[in-house]
Amino acid sequence: MSSLLLLPLLLLFIGGTSLALMGGMRVDRTKKALELRLSRVSGQTLVTTIEAGSETNDPLGRLRRPAMVLIGLVGVDLARAPDYPMPWWIILIGAGVVSRGIAFLIGTVGAGLGWLVWPPLFILVARLAFGTVHARRSALLLSQFPDALTTIVRTVRVGIPVQEALRVVAQDMPAPTGREFSRIADQVAIGTPLEQALHQMADRVKLAEYGFFATAISLQSRYGGGLVTTLEGLAEVIRKRVAMKARGYALASEARTSALVLGIIPLVAALAIELIQPSYLRVLFVTHAGKILLAIAIGLLAGGAMVMREIIRRSLN
Repeated sequence: MSSLLLLPLLLLFIGGTSLALMGGMRVDRTKKALELRLSRVSGQTLVTTIEAGSETNDPLGRLRRPAMVLIGLVGVDLARAPDYPMPWWIILIGAGVVSRGIAFLIGTVGAGLGWLVWPPLFILVARLAFGTVHARRSALLLSQFPDALTTIVRTVRVGIPVQEALRVVAQDMPAPTGREFSRIADQVAIGTPLEQALHQMADRVKLAEYGFFATAISLQSRYGGGLVTTLEGLAEVIRKRVAMKARGYALASEARTSALVLGIIPLVAALAIELIQPSYLRVLFVTHAGKILLAIAIGLLAGGAMVMREIIRRSLN
């Protein structure tokens, strides 16, 4: 009964925290817009003064900082949250439900053990979910980036400024690359320096190739030189890096298939034994010792799968 009551309370807590943070983010955006207006009028930035006052006078600001630490702990990146396939708080709720289900199964081994392992399981499942979302988005950004650079080169070559070339990329490229360049074009349109907008994009995307691009544009704008030649060389280098990474995935396909087969074999064997002799595996679900052995087996299987996945990921990087 207590389990049924605590799950809605957890979902209610996550939802309330999400609403508070979204409200705080709206306040931050309004405050930053006001700071930008004031800095344009007075010729000086008031960010430091306003932030120092907000830490002492804004109770929501004091509460938001530990909340942001907790959100970072579970793997949420609010800078990339608008590009998530669904709202980040829904992913957190899903992670809470999945981790609670796993904790419930572990709790059958010993009383109270499920509630003890639920918090670390929740963090692990949430980080895995957001890590998968980030990895897929990064792979899309990397695969689309050479085409975006080619579009910029062709546009600049006919005499169009770099700022307009970025807007052309924002219109022509699919998501998520189009969205990132659209943000740059909008930032430049309201007065943000191009170099600053590019470095912010590189920090947000967290890909070395975007950092190369931002550095190349910054150096060209400061010291001059052939921008077209620089971007062509950069596009060629990035194409080779993408091709090398794709080749690495192809070479690692055998290892990934082996890991998948090794993970499926115990499940297939258990299903076959259940069909041949149904009472043979029942001891694992009825007796206390059987439950312990089953939990150990599932833990070892999951741990082995994660280790193999990490080895493959590190070998590709």
